[in-house]
Amino acid sequence: MCGLLLGQGALGDRGLGLGAPGALRAVAGCGLHLALLTALSAGTAAVLRGTVGTIGLLVPLVCFLSPVLGGNPGSAVGRFAQFLPDRAGQQILHAAPEGALGAWPGLGVTALWAGCAVAAGWWALRRRDA
Repeated sequence: MCGLLLGQGALGDRGLGLGAPGALRAVAGCGLHLALLTALSAGTAAVLRGTVGTIGLLVPLVCFLSPVLGGNPGSAVGRFAQFLPDRAGQQILHAAPEGALGAWPGLGVTALWAGCAVAAGWWALRRRDA
């Protein structure tokens, strides 16, 4: 909340207030989106048992794959890219979400990715370290 107020204050006349459409949703959604990405990372780390493998998998997935595949939203690959965890969850941050997913359904897709990663991590830990 403070980050929004400070950032928007720095923008002056071009900034938005808390009353702007989607502003409060974006503030709350930002925290939820980051928490879900943290859960996704923790679940992946539990499965892979290491930092290097986790970073080697998640950095390309989150930083490179989605922008490259999502370049043409009309193609089949572009439509698939909308369901990757980073792009789906980022819909909550936009005042007017674009694409097949809305704000909350996009966050739900990210929650599914995170839930699958946490469940796989739990299963791997129970099986491996029992």
